[in-house]
Amino acid sequence: MEVSTMEGSVINRGGNTWELRVSCGYCNGRQKRKTKRIVATSKRAAKQALDKFYYEIIQRDEENNVDMTFGDFAQIWNEKHNANLALTTRITHLQILNDRILDVFKGVPLAKITTQDILDFMDGLQRIRIKDRKRHSDKMVPLSATTIHKHYKLLNHILSKAVEWHMLRKNPCDDIPSRLKPKPDYHQHPIWEEDDLQRFLTILEYLPDTAINVKHKAMFYLALSSGARREEFSALTWEDVDWKNNAISINKAYKYINSKNAEISETKTRESNRVVYVDDYVMELLRKHREMQIEYLLEHRLGNEHGYVFLASKLRNGKVCPVTPNCLYIWLKGMCKKHNLPHITVHSLRHMAATYALNNGATLTTVKAMLGHTDIRTTAIYLHSLDKQRRETASILSKCFKSMRINKHGMNHMVMDNGISS
Repeated sequence: MEVSTMEGSVINRGGNTWELRVSCGYCNGRQKRKTKRIVATSKRAAKQALDKFYYEIIQRDEENNVDMTFGDFAQIWNEKHNANLALTTRITHLQILNDRILDVFKGVPLAKITTQDILDFMDGLQRIRIKDRKRHSDKMVPLSATTIHKHYKLLNHILSKAVEWHMLRKNPCDDIPSRLKPKPDYHQHPIWEEDDLQRFLTILEYLPDTAINVKHKAMFYLALSSGARREEFSALTWEDVDWKNNAISINKAYKYINSKNAEISETKTRESNRVVYVDDYVMELLRKHREMQIEYLLEHRLGNEHGYVFLASKLRNGKVCPVTPNCLYIWLKGMCKKHNLPHITVHSLRHMAATYALNNGATLTTVKAMLGHTDIRTTAIYLHSLDKQRRETASILSKCFKSMRINKHGMNHMVMDNGISS
């Protein structure tokens, strides 16, 4: 019989003999544990012995790691954990770690980092001033709440791994009151109202059918019709296109930092692997784009070994490669500026796909599946209200209240019947 606790488990081996087991984390995907055989007259006594055994191991681990600095552990964390994450995630982690976290904690013994040290670090981040990159200005502005939250989240994550791997007894972040923990300030991506969207679609109809125009139109309509992420449609191959059923299989993503740091990898989550459906108009754009792509490749004697749907305009190492996830944004930004339309991003198209689908009768669960979300609460973040729908809602309420009103004559009768004077 095995009895488990937070610290480990005790197993009755018979004859008042008990085996104590304590988990010591994982190595190469396999659990490490330490065991000890004892003699105890009861289960309660065995559990008391387990507690003592557990704290002996913790104390021994702390003594062994007493000289380990945060910088030393950060290197272990990077090699053991971070190196196995997606390209963009691991590079982002290293940028945050190297930019500011190591500046403060690199030489500090891991076991001596306190809750107050974490709070002081967060306070210091709030006083940092950087150039306003959003407005391309030299004006100095504070770090955003979201950026500060990312620093805290990564620091908390690294210290949690130290606890999990028995290199630290307790994560000092655990004692920070909830009200003092940094919180992100996420903003909704701007979307177009119906008038602006209709105007832009009309502009696209009048664009000449050049190869570059057809390619960008196909990317735009694919994103708008399916809610696909830019990393997802950048990685599409022609074998992902089901011509018969108007379906697109999304099963990979293009993680791109720069020409030296790029890879085709798995999608964001398991639910992101999905099939999305588009209409005949989008399929016709893809057919036209494919014909032009084949013609271009033949003319320039180039191959498309992996069969990417959307190719970059420049070769890399003499070979064709997929468009970067930023390609559509550059084109979209230029079109907005040229035609005096409100600025939107490629991710705005994903928000618009969800918003327009729901406002025209789609169910929330269907939109969740289309976007590839794990949690329906995430899908709800993507929903925007449109002016037209807000006006229609006001009209619905107006009719409702109007039908409930009683004319003055009828109201007077009701008031008098109830013995209430007006």
